Amino acid sequence: MDSSEFEAFLKSFYAARIQGEVEALGAMFADDAQFRIVGSPEFSMLATSVQGREGITGLFGTIADSFGLDEFAIEDLLMDGNKAAVRWSARVQNITSGDTFTTELADFIEIDGGKIISLSEFLDTALAG
Repeated sequence: MDSSEFEAFLKSFYAARIQGEVEALGAMFADDAQFRIVGSPEFSMLATSVQGREGITGLFGTIADSFGLDEFAIEDLLMDGNKAAVRWSARVQNITSGDTFTTELADFIEIDGGKIISLSEFLDTALAG
């Protein structure tokens, strides 16, 4: 995948994420991929690590059921070979509480064979949880 294809893949990933298209998101991951929301599980229920497409799809389902996203923007996108660092912002609504906040997140993504094999996401777990 060349850099323009990789960038298009990333943009489609974030479009599916913002729209809550869980099955489309799951299909973008390799069978044995890893998705990690970085943080301390002792202090935030959001900090977690999931291995495998099925578990990742389930986690995205939980996230989509819990948080609505809009006013999305990619702030920075850096690509190097098959790796990308993406700093993005969005307005987030906690569906349970109704609270809304604007925040920034940072994702570190690695692909292989046109699929995500690793996604590590950094977010304000205290704000979201």
